[in-house]
Order: sequence, then structure tokens, then C-alpha cells
Amino acid sequence: MKLKNNLKYIATSAKVFMTVLIVLIAVSILQGIILEIERTFTHAKQRPATTKPETELTQEEKRLNRIRNSTREFLPDGTIHLIHKPRRTPGRMDEPEIDEIEQIYDANDNLLWEGPIDKRPYEYLSWSKQLRGFGKNFTQQQMKQIQMITPGFSRNIEIPVGSDDKIKQIWRYHPGARYFKGYNTNGEKIGYAGSTGFTDSKSKVKPFEEFRLFTAWCPQDSYSPTLLWQTQRRIYQIDFEKQHVELIFESTDSDIEIERTRLHAWRDLKPGEKEYIDHKKYRPLLLCMTKDGKHHLILREPRQQLSLTVPRPSFTATKQDIFVRNYGGDALPPKGIANSRELFDKWLQELRGKPRNLWTELYKVDNQGGLELLNRYDWTLPPSSVPVIRARDSRTAVKRGVSQFSPPLYDLVVRLLGRKFWSWAYSSRNMGDFFYSLVRMVLDIRPYGGVINRVLSALMMGFVLWHGWPRRTSWAKFVFWLVFVGAFNIVGLLTYLALNHTAVINCPVCGKRRGLARVDCVRCQAELPAPERGKLDLIFST
Repeated sequence: MKLKNNLKYIATSAKVFMTVLIVLIAVSILQGIILEIERTFTHAKQRPATTKPETELTQEEKRLNRIRNSTREFLPDGTIHLIHKPRRTPGRMDEPEIDEIEQIYDANDNLLWEGPIDKRPYEYLSWSKQLRGFGKNFTQQQMKQIQMITPGFSRNIEIPVGSDDKIKQIWRYHPGARYFKGYNTNGEKIGYAGSTGFTDSKSKVKPFEEFRLFTAWCPQDSYSPTLLWQTQRRIYQIDFEKQHVELIFESTDSDIEIERTRLHAWRDLKPGEKEYIDHKKYRPLLLCMTKDGKHHLILREPRQQLSLTVPRPSFTATKQDIFVRNYGGDALPPKGIANSRELFDKWLQELRGKPRNLWTELYKVDNQGGLELLNRYDWTLPPSSVPVIRARDSRTAVKRGVSQFSPPLYDLVVRLLGRKFWSWAYSSRNMGDFFYSLVRMVLDIRPYGGVINRVLSALMMGFVLWHGWPRRTSWAKFVFWLVFVGAFNIVGLLTYLALNHTAVINCPVCGKRRGLARVDCVRCQAELPAPERGKLDLIFST
């Protein structure tokens, strides 16, 4: 009997949970559809601020527009050049060669050269590029995707080792164990590879940390890939042909993880490949940015490691010097503001109709990590280049209207977990696509403690009070549904109605409404009267 009662409570709780989950998802989808429809219809109304035709611009306005549309590059001696590509004349289709022409100006706006891009007389500094999930880079998200149960569920990361077109070994990564296992052409195990190197014994292999990203390339003297393997706090270089694992970088603090990685001339690529960089001019460079804001610079030929703190840097290293390029200005959003749509919109509105100042700097880095300013270039963007969002007011109004029907519980969850957690969760996908989408949904449609949201919740609680009073079967259940509807708003009300909408009758004793879920009246405790026998009962009684 006790087991039966326990199962009854479990079944009731499961029914409430599944109902509220289904209704919550349905309401969230409806809110998302409304927002997407609004964005679709207002997207066409968003236009850059009106600008004059080219023929009506003054010489100064033309100069500012050209500077705004130019790229800024540095020579190894610190000299800055502005590279501008002339635009095709509107309505003219007989200028195909203009796409291959560029103009180079100095910092004083003097034209230095004009001609085809491939005949440029200057060789500018090239800069490190961030590793992302494209091309030869493989991310944590892609790792999770290949482990999903799909028609291709047996997919895995396999590294071939061989010469020319002949494969001699296959090294397969096992995500659960976090190490590589090697096989020969006959399918026999030949060894293991982990964080401490290669071994022929499973008991000796040490697993890597949780995977984050890797990039691969074939060195000039090999047909087998070399891997740059990034985990939470470490970066390894794995050479399967030579069976060597090298620890390139390690974050010394166990709480500080690697946030981003950049490379320049690190891959020993063959000449002619897309990302090939001449090693006679540049040193191999690897840049790790950790979550404490520090940039750790690892160089080779010779080996060197430096740590710097620079806001928005790009790095490169020639055979003679190390350089860092930095950007700044009031046109760039403050750090972290992009995580809040409302703060970003407010910041954008404040810039409307105002000129914006920008600058770029080039520094030389000494052997102790000190910075020496070599050059700086400042320019101003005219007010006409600041985007004007004409439909912003309507978009904000629709979003606020939709969010008023969101559960007030969202605000409580956001406050309890704190801004730091939500900023981390919104800016990363460490927990997977579902968790990331859930975070975006909560932050997008949370009611932000709106008065209308609270009033709606109170009105819905009043409706439950009116509706549930004659139908109540116990005070605990009645109070639960009142609090539930107040916490979940429209989701709570729909869930309540789905599980509690029973018929009512007038009590023959007190005349008040009463539900049929109880055998007695909730007001006068009179029992439900038995139905009167009909005349047709005589047929069955004989």
C-alpha cells in the first residue's frame, strides 16, 4: 500500500513536470517566432544614415570616406600605409580591371603608388591568425557532434602515418579515455599516445585534459600530419611519425583556462600552400590568451616565451624583432558589453550622429616583454558612417511585450547564478548547443523585473484563485498552484488549466459552486447526492 502511494506521488510529480516542460517549450517557441517575424519585417527598415552622392561630397568628405574604407598596414620599420581599393562607378560595367587596382597613401595623405595588387612594391608585416572551427581546425563542438548517434555514429578522429600514398599506421583518438591508440595495417594495436608521450602499454599512458581544439598540417619533409592539440590549460604538439609529444604551453593556474590561440609561421607548410609563410623572414609564433586577460607569446628559432597584457593585440615576429599591433577608439564597444543586447543598443544610440575617433598603434617588444611605441595613426569617422537603426524603437517594444509573458522565475535564476556565470555561458559553448541555446533563450526573453510582467502574474494568480476555489481538494495543492502560476506566468496558467479544469455543479445544500473531484462540498461538507433513478430503471428491475 505504501509503495502504491509513493508511486502515485511520483506519477503526479512527473505529470506536472512534463506538462510544464512541454508548455514552456511551446511558449518559448511562440515567443521566438514572434521576435523572428518582427526582425524579418524590420530588417529592411534598417539602413545606414543617409549619405550624399559621391559627386556632391567636398574634397574633405571624400578624403575622410577614403580613409574610412582603407586598410592600414605597417612596414617593418614602423611606417604606416593606407591601402585603398577604388570603387566601381555606379552603372558602369566596363571596368573589370578596377577590382585588381589599389592605391597606397602615406600617413600624410600623399599618393605613393597605384597599380595592380600583385605588383605592389611594398611588403608589409603579416600577423597571427586565430584558430577557429574551419578548414584544418577541429573544435570541441565538432568533437561532440561526431560522438552523437547518427547514421555515421562510428566516425572518429584518425591520424594516418605513412609515406607517399602508402599508409603504415593509424592513430585513433578515444574521447572517453582521452588518448590515442595506434594500429598497424593488419589492425593490431601498436601503442598509445597521451600527455606524457608514446608508450606500448595501456597502463603507462597518461590521458590528455578535456579537448578544446586542434589544427593539423604536413611538414615540408613529411607525408604524415603533425597536430597542435589544445586542451583546457595546455597545448601539445604531436608528431606521430617520430612518436613525439611536446608540451608547448601550460597555464600555471589550475583555474585559468586557455581562451583563444593564434598562430603565425608556426606550421611548417610546403611553399605554395595557402597559409605558407616564409620562415626566412619570420619566426614561428604561437599566442595563447588565457581567461585572466594575459597574452602568452611562445616563439621558436630561438625558443622564447613572454607574457603581456594588451587590450586588442595582433602579434608577429621577424628574424630581428617582435611586433604587436593594437587598435582602439570610441567606435569600438567596451569589453563585455556585447553580452547584453540592451547595453549594446544603448551604447549604439549614444554614438548616433556623432563623429568617432579611432587609432592603431605599432609597438616593438623587447626581451623582457616591454613595449616601445614605433608609430600611431589616428583617424575620424564622420557622423554619416554611424548606423542609424530606424526600427529600433519598434523592435525594443516588441521584445519587451513578448518578454512580459515570460516566467518571472527567469529573473530569479539570473540573479542567483550571477552576471559572471551568464557572461561565461553566453560567450562560450563549453556545455554544448542545447545549453547554449537555453542560455540565449533565458537572456533574450527574461522579463527584467518588469511591472507589467508582475501585474500579469498577479492577475493570473487571481484567476486561479477564482477558478480553483470551488475546485480545491486540499489547501496544500491549492497554494502550490497559486505560487506556481505566479512564478511561471502564462506557462504556469496553461499548465494549471491543463491539469485542473474539472466540471463544477451547484451544491444542493448551500447553493455554492463545487467541483466534482471531491465527494463533499468544500464549503458546507455536504456529500454529493446520489442521482435519482429514472423511469427506465423499471425495465431492468423486472
